[in-house]
Amino acid sequence: MPLTVEHTTRYADALTTLALAAHRPATVVNTGAGYAVRVDFERGIHLLATNAPGDLSSDPDAQNPWVVRFFQRNPDADDVQLVEVTGEWLADAFDQALAAMPIAGVADDLDAGSGDQHPTAPGMLDLTQ
Repeated sequence: MPLTVEHTTRYADALTTLALAAHRPATVVNTGAGYAVRVDFERGIHLLATNAPGDLSSDPDAQNPWVVRFFQRNPDADDVQLVEVTGEWLADAFDQALAAMPIAGVADDLDAGSGDQHPTAPGMLDLTQ
C-alpha cells in the first residue's frame, strides 16, 4: 500500500470521473503488479483502469492512453477478462468498454432517484450520493 495514498491524491480527478460515470465508488488498488483504479460492480464484475503498462503512471499529466479492463470473478480459477479498451481519455475508454461488455446492465444506476446512502470504506471515493 505504499503508493495507494499518493496515487489516490494524484488521480483524484480520474477517481471522480470514473465514480460519476460508473455510479459507483472508485478507488486506487495495488494489483500486485502495479496500481490501478478499481470499480466494483454486481455479479462479481470489476473494472481496472491504468495509464501506464499495467500500472498508474507517476505523472498523471503524461500523455499515456488509458486502458480499461472489465473482469469477472471466477471462484475456481483466475478472474476472467471480459473486455479491454484503450483510449486517450478515461471517460471515453470506460464508455467504449461498457458498450463492448458481453453482459448487459453491468453499470446500470440501480439507485437512481432512490436517495439511498452509499457508505464507503476509507480511501474510496463515492460521488453517487
